[in-house]
Amino acid sequence: MVDEQHKTLVKLINDLYFSIDQKGTDVPSALAFLLEYTVSHFDAEEKLQLASGFPEYKRHKKMHKELKATVRKLADKYIKHGSAPELKSDLSKVLAAWLIRHIEYEDKKIGEHIAAAQKK
Repeated sequence: MVDEQHKTLVKLINDLYFSIDQKGTDVPSALAFLLEYTVSHFDAEEKLQLASGFPEYKRHKKMHKELKATVRKLADKYIKHGSAPELKSDLSKVLAAWLIRHIEYEDKKIGEHIAAAQKK
């Protein structure tokens, strides 16, 4: 479930990135949807962590909180200033890079923790 949600998050970011310059794209709505999805994904991931007794839950939750704040800031910044090139840069440098690092390093720890717990 979590891996499928990760794929969806990456797809949402990519779709938004490539559609920003297209006329008719409702960027604020796309950013709002990305934030909603991010929140629901993090909630599901955190429930999984709690259920499995993941020892780094609090630290991981803090990272999630920081990313949610980043997405909100990107949305607010775009609504106020409307800079498509800057939003594209932020999406690729900040959001996509953070998410990829987070999935590869932090979320991998959750999977390893759950796999080890299942072997016991």
